[in-house]
Amino acid sequence: MVKHPGVIKLLQKLVQVESINPSLMSKGSGEANIADLLAAFCASRNITHEMQPVSDGRSNFLASVPGREINCRIIFVAHMDTVPVDQWENDPFSGTLNQGRLYGRGSCDTKGSLAAMMIALSSIRQGEARSTVVVAGSVDEEYRKAGARTIAKSGISYEAAVVGEPTDLELVVAHKGSVRWQIEVHGRPAHTSKPHLGINAITGMAKVVLALQDFNEQLAKRPHPLVGSPTLTVSLIEGGSEVTTVPPICRIWIDRRLIPGEKPKVAVEEVGRILKELRQCDASLDVRALPVPFEDPPPDSAEKTRIAEVAARACAKVAGTGKFTGVPYGTDASQLSLGGIPCIIVGPGSIDQAHTNDEYVPVDQLEKAVELYREIMLNY
Repeated sequence: MVKHPGVIKLLQKLVQVESINPSLMSKGSGEANIADLLAAFCASRNITHEMQPVSDGRSNFLASVPGREINCRIIFVAHMDTVPVDQWENDPFSGTLNQGRLYGRGSCDTKGSLAAMMIALSSIRQGEARSTVVVAGSVDEEYRKAGARTIAKSGISYEAAVVGEPTDLELVVAHKGSVRWQIEVHGRPAHTSKPHLGINAITGMAKVVLALQDFNEQLAKRPHPLVGSPTLTVSLIEGGSEVTTVPPICRIWIDRRLIPGEKPKVAVEEVGRILKELRQCDASLDVRALPVPFEDPPPDSAEKTRIAEVAARACAKVAGTGKFTGVPYGTDASQLSLGGIPCIIVGPGSIDQAHTNDEYVPVDQLEKAVELYREIMLNY
């Protein structure tokens, strides 16, 4: 395997730039400084690059090398934002190398993929590949995937997409989506010395939570061969006003994970029917679903697509991987697929390290990722 020391240096620079998503932490710097670093990298190598405005002053970074067929494009996407670093004991932005690992926030999720994609792109000459190769550093993947959504809606057509996420260089062709919304139960306040004069919203919500738990057990009977079963989790709860008042309101957040083929609207309607049945059984239960704040649909499986075939050969050649797999988490592929772009997901590092307090990427996987992405770029 060809060694790529440049990928280590580039990743260290990327990790040393804090790019926490400001939607997750108000003091997060966002992606602009990462984009500036990538722009300097491209300028020094005469690689065409530009910024793609998304929202709130945040922009995707796009770099490209023209192919032989002008209207054919393949896009490689890795997000520039990271989650916060609240519990780190060591410097989360050190980029330290230790025993074959490169440490730091974003090292595997997904600056490692981004660095490998950029180094691979810089090794491709104009016209060497059939398709024009575009590498995108996307914004906001860790929150609402606004960057990927902008790419999908840009009006620029892409034949396929390779999404960089920590898969241990395994080839992911399917993953779950999600839909998240809130449910409220309204009661009636009263003094807790005479609770019979009120209606306890928390007690009412307890009935809702138990019914949703029963429904989650039913979802286990709908397995998908690659990603497993859909799930429903009550992930947040809040209620009450103070300790001596019968709680007049209680609210929960639902996280419903979707398997390929499921629609967010249908998933919400299923829960709506459960709430309707609960109201019919208890006239005092005032329960309602709030408007859906965010949908992240599961992309169609890419098993039968050309990009999956090309990527499988590249994985087998470079990393000894290439078997089609599925994962339970979401990626930018959810939004890219809304633009009709077939997507596969592959990258260095393990998802088990993502968002942890000692995040790292193995250097040997990082270097293999450069070769893997280059193979796909040249052979798609």
